[in-house]
Amino acid sequence: MSGQIPPDTAEYDAIRSVLEGDISSYLARDRDTWEQCWVTDDRFRSFMECGTMQIARSYDAFRQSVFEAMDAEPAPVDAQVRLDNLEIALRGDWATATFEEIVASASNPHAAPSFSHNFRLLEKSGGRWRILFHGCWAEPLRDTETPALEVSADGQVTWLNPAARERLRTFKALTISHGRLRASKPSWDEGLRNAIAGAHQLTGFGKFNPAASESDGEVRFPVVLGESDEGALLLCWVKVADGRVYILFGADRDLSRQIEIARAIYGLSQAQTGMIEHIANGLDVSDAARALGITKNTARTHLRRVYEKVGVNSQIELLRLLISFDI
Repeated sequence: MSGQIPPDTAEYDAIRSVLEGDISSYLARDRDTWEQCWVTDDRFRSFMECGTMQIARSYDAFRQSVFEAMDAEPAPVDAQVRLDNLEIALRGDWATATFEEIVASASNPHAAPSFSHNFRLLEKSGGRWRILFHGCWAEPLRDTETPALEVSADGQVTWLNPAARERLRTFKALTISHGRLRASKPSWDEGLRNAIAGAHQLTGFGKFNPAASESDGEVRFPVVLGESDEGALLLCWVKVADGRVYILFGADRDLSRQIEIARAIYGLSQAQTGMIEHIANGLDVSDAARALGITKNTARTHLRRVYEKVGVNSQIELLRLLISFDI
């Protein structure tokens, strides 16, 4: 028999039991049961990409790494895990399985990644299926505590984390209307739509790597949306990761590299650079003055001199100049 197995066969159930047994025994810290899931000879390989590449070229190396993780957090992990889009193909005593592993909830911060793509090669020996090759590609971005959401090419929100749901209540630049992410003012919306559409062009096969190589391995760029009534700059980030497009906002405003470039190019003083940092982080002039321990008039003087040195007339122009620097 060959090809994809119908979901009601005994072989399908046996293979699924091994896949689920690997996860459940690991979370339960049940080492003996966990070891029964694997081929233990020299053919074994494991490749994991969870922010950094982890390669095990033997079962012993893989087991040592897993047991070290168990030792670091020996208590059983309370987590609800499911396998989505499970597809199994069988050819004799060999089987392949692909699936997404999703942690629906967990009380323990050391639970497995909340979303990962997985591939397994299994071998049947002695009437029992075991895993010979283990491949896992995690999506650590979905574990971030920063407000983040995923959008389709036309702006439909397909996922958002609790931090984003909460932050959208007070963040004055973005809103969700009829399931679609929009800028809170129509005049800001075109730039956001263009940024999302452009980012989706980089998710295609062969498109991401060249873009990442030009930006130190990460594809992320800021979008200036506008200015609040209080004079604070409103900014979000568009990030391409895991073959998806995410919007990050709120606390994720790291423009330190661009600010350092501006300081070097334009000869900005330490006080002027400090003022830019606070403005870039979304503070208005009054809040920036308080953060720096200076008067509002002094803060305005610093900002005016920055404008004169770099050749702009407003905070929005300044921010757009900063993000234009190639880093």
